Amino acid sequence: MRWRALRAVTWSVVFAIVPWLAGSAAPAAAVAQTSAFTNRLIDANDPYLLLHAHNPVDWYPWGPEALAKAKQENKPIFVSIGYSTCFWCHVAERTIYSNPEIAKLMNRWFINIKVDREQRPDLDSIYMLATELMTGSGGWPNNVFLTPDLKPFYAGSYFPPSDDASGRPGFVTIIRTLHAAWVDHHQDVLQQADEVYAAMRGLRPPAASGAAAPFNPAVALSRALVEVLNDSDPVNGGIGSGPQKFPREPILALLLSEYRSSHSTKVREALVGALDAMALGGLHDHLGGGFHRYSTEPTWSVPHFEKMLYDNAQLLGVFAEAYQLTHSPLYGQVVNDVAGYLTQQMAAPRGGFYAAQDAEVDGREGVSYLWSRKEIESILGNSEAATFFQVYSLTPVPNAGVGGDDVGAERGVLRVRIPVADTLKRVGTTDMASALAALAPHRARLLAVRERRAQPARDEKIVVAWNGLAIDALVRSAEVLRQPAYLDLATRTAERLWKDAYNPRTGELRHEIFRGRAQVHGYLDDYALLGIAFLSLADATRETVWRDRAARLAAALLSRFFREGTLATTIAAADLVILPQDDGDNTMPSGTSATVELLARLQAATGQPDYADVMQRIVSGLASTVRDHPQVWASTLVALNRYPVPESAEAQQRTARPSASGQPSVLNTADHVRARGEAHGALDHDDITVTLVVDKDYHVNANPASFDYLIPTRLSIDGLTDIRVTYPAAIVIKPKFAPDGLKVYEGTVTIRAIAPKDTVVGGKPIVGNVRVQACNDEICLPPATLSVTIEIGR
Repeated sequence: MRWRALRAVTWSVVFAIVPWLAGSAAPAAAVAQTSAFTNRLIDANDPYLLLHAHNPVDWYPWGPEALAKAKQENKPIFVSIGYSTCFWCHVAERTIYSNPEIAKLMNRWFINIKVDREQRPDLDSIYMLATELMTGSGGWPNNVFLTPDLKPFYAGSYFPPSDDASGRPGFVTIIRTLHAAWVDHHQDVLQQADEVYAAMRGLRPPAASGAAAPFNPAVALSRALVEVLNDSDPVNGGIGSGPQKFPREPILALLLSEYRSSHSTKVREALVGALDAMALGGLHDHLGGGFHRYSTEPTWSVPHFEKMLYDNAQLLGVFAEAYQLTHSPLYGQVVNDVAGYLTQQMAAPRGGFYAAQDAEVDGREGVSYLWSRKEIESILGNSEAATFFQVYSLTPVPNAGVGGDDVGAERGVLRVRIPVADTLKRVGTTDMASALAALAPHRARLLAVRERRAQPARDEKIVVAWNGLAIDALVRSAEVLRQPAYLDLATRTAERLWKDAYNPRTGELRHEIFRGRAQVHGYLDDYALLGIAFLSLADATRETVWRDRAARLAAALLSRFFREGTLATTIAAADLVILPQDDGDNTMPSGTSATVELLARLQAATGQPDYADVMQRIVSGLASTVRDHPQVWASTLVALNRYPVPESAEAQQRTARPSASGQPSVLNTADHVRARGEAHGALDHDDITVTLVVDKDYHVNANPASFDYLIPTRLSIDGLTDIRVTYPAAIVIKPKFAPDGLKVYEGTVTIRAIAPKDTVVGGKPIVGNVRVQACNDEICLPPATLSVTIEIGR
């Protein structure tokens, strides 16, 4: 039977989903849009749902009316999840949902629900999991067929309207087949729904028991760095070697954090390789500013053209911090460029930033951004165009003609010419920033022409979590570039959100503002990311009101989302088939990771132990998954290593083992490494000797360590900077996880330092600090700083 064939296809992951890449085959001809139809979505206060308000499909928003109707009529639910700037969502709207004949079948056989994934990320998470389980992949639109009790039984992304030449079933074939199955093989459908539901529940881990799992954030960070560096693309830049390249901002933040502390050459190479590739490639809009969503090919030249606030906010912060660390003028230019884009294109009049810009204009993806060489020559003149093309090139995009005199002409995406080294040599400089600055007038002239073209639509939702990212990044940019205007913009945005999205009487934060209305219960990441932004404002302005507001958000967050050591992501549980949970830091920090940072920073700012206690419980619940998949939880690791769990809470999560009495004893570096020190006067200097005694079966890392990401043994002396420290020769061991060998110290370790004459001897006792981490063949313990009083000899 066709139903069984479809079922087998679903589970075997053979069913092909149309690729959603720029330059893919053109979709079927669109049915003309008409306003002859109006459905319930006309009353929705959401830009994506409003795009479907004049479809002949009898759409419902997700809610009690639609769900009750499905149960009353015993009809399956068709839920289509997308967002307003999604290219293939637009294609589906034109090719399927605007077709009255297809709509008749949908209305007869299904209860049809439209969902904006940006308004309901909880539903998006749940049903994307179902799609990935059934098809092996996922994308938007995400189309899922549900039983009336919300269990999914069939799913996919964009479906063509009719069967294609390869035999892939089209949407009409699918809904006919599923309807027949619902009527004639009802129990089979319900059985499949139960199987999918069970699989979904099986992938959601149970709540933590409260027992502290062995977890060391420093070790997890080291493992994450190994994974990231191994996954770094040394040729094209960025993380990953697949056909598409995403910015992966949480990973970039991880590299920045590590480079700030270690100055590792390998980390710098991976970081700079990624940032340079994005800044100079087609992902970057060189004329209008900002960054597109991702690259459709490995060289960062041809993007998927939508622009998202969460990408540009995070990249603004990343480039600002990179500029602070590397002093690269190019990165400073990018910071100003992205901030300018947010200010000019994405800022709401009363404060706040809009969500996104579309990828298409008039049904053609990226068309407003593309150029032919002939166009540029006609605008700049042949001589200036020749100068311009010394630095820039056009990467062709198939099927990109836009009509007029340019029909059939090759059109492309503007990017800096590669190889970059050859470009610099061609223009006679080693400084890309100066080469680009010299072409600013050329870019301005091109932008003026581009702005006369039809422009991509803008989604004017103000999403609280994404605005929190923007506020935080603007604060950092203001500090690094000494631009008070950026701080003013951040403050204005924060005031708007506090005034319009937060209810001081109930403590409730709304998720978004659209057309002046704050709406939808806030999610975990809304509270946490806005709280972090307020703390950054408090640090920058020294106005305690922002810290107080962050504390109020944290209290509201914990009262709504914190349960039994874990964090929920939504309070809207009544109509959810399973409770969604954060699964890592993917396109942005998860609500869980942001909560860890918020609590850590509040504890550091206020000294209140309650923050540390809750933070420790959250971290304990995360320990197993972060330890097993450290790269996926990059933002959590950055937060924990920058703002460590305070001692009172940290002690509870260290590895424990039974003592002779049967009571748990704590494994801690300080329990297995001891230090003593003394100082003596020499002829022309003072000698300081610090001796470490490392327990049998343990070792500490040598200085220098074998790898950049390991913690070397390091001595410092309070109040003394003019000293020269000499570390002993290392021995090499070969544990299972490092078959090429590690340089370590074992047993008695002597570290010597030379200080200027009479600096130490004859004065008051001095204190040395030894940063050290003890490991054995199985585990590394949390690092410790051992304080040692230097005995003064004669």
